[in-house]
Amino acid sequence: MTAITSNLSRRSTPSSAKLEGKNVIKKRKIIGDSIVQRSVQSALDIHLTLRWWIILSTIAIINIGIWSYSCYLILYNNRKGEGNADGASPSSNENVNKHPYQRYHLFLSGVYVFVCAYRSFLPRIDLERYCLFDTRLSSIFLGRLAATIAEVSFAAQISLFLYHIGEVHDHVWTQRLALCLVPAIFTAQCFCWCGVVTLNHLYHAIEESIWAVSAFFISGAMGSLAYYQPESQHVGIVGMAMCMVFFVFMVTVDVPMYVKRWREGQQYMMKMRMSKDDEGKKKHMMYMNSFEGSIDAIERRVVTKSWHVWKEETVWLTMYFSTAVWLSLLLVHKSVQHW
Repeated sequence: MTAITSNLSRRSTPSSAKLEGKNVIKKRKIIGDSIVQRSVQSALDIHLTLRWWIILSTIAIINIGIWSYSCYLILYNNRKGEGNADGASPSSNENVNKHPYQRYHLFLSGVYVFVCAYRSFLPRIDLERYCLFDTRLSSIFLGRLAATIAEVSFAAQISLFLYHIGEVHDHVWTQRLALCLVPAIFTAQCFCWCGVVTLNHLYHAIEESIWAVSAFFISGAMGSLAYYQPESQHVGIVGMAMCMVFFVFMVTVDVPMYVKRWREGQQYMMKMRMSKDDEGKKKHMMYMNSFEGSIDAIERRVVTKSWHVWKEETVWLTMYFSTAVWLSLLLVHKSVQHW
């Protein structure tokens, strides 16, 4: 009986070994398929991100070309006008459109165009410290500093445009709005810096809210232009529509996005405080003070090409580096019109 049992066990051993071998092969195949799938997904993510970056960079190069050509035309016309003023050809002087603010517009637009190009070539997400390329020029601190100068310059352009309209039509309300715009945007930039150094998204929500409120009042000024000046009605209507679209986008997409991130951060910090993790990890999730945040913004950057990371940022970044820049370039040429 013992011999029979021994023979049966010997016969069953090879079959069980084969079964285990098949299971191991099956598991390895599943793991291999999973690795391949993740690799394909990762490659697709990188492809989508780089394709978006190429689009941004192409737009930036085109914008630089447009600004350079505008610069050439304006400087050439001004020199031509100066020559005519000296008596070379007085009759052709009427064709030269000169405006006291046009050179200011050209300079401010140049600042905005080149900074937006720089930020298109080296995109970043400030609070999360994400960047696309590992270079010192991708520094969060440096990018934010350049963006601050550019956004104040853009606000100054809009302010000059509004002030000129109010000046021509003796519209005091528009002139006062123009004078308040730059301080308002400067205040918004201060809140933005608070967000960058403290890692608190709520400051970014406040910054974007200031932009939204400013756009709302500018739309009122453009609507007033369309109502009281029939000859400039088309400009007023288009300007009012653009400002209202911007306002709606900010209050329905941009501001809620930052509020959502702030709430998620608050919830995550609450979980970290309630967890039993080490003190160092808890401290890492707390908001930073100004000094720590400034050093962190200068030194730390997380390089990633994951589409999952950049996807949520693509809409507003693309609009910012295209539509806003085109508006800045348009103001350079529209400033010569006698409203």
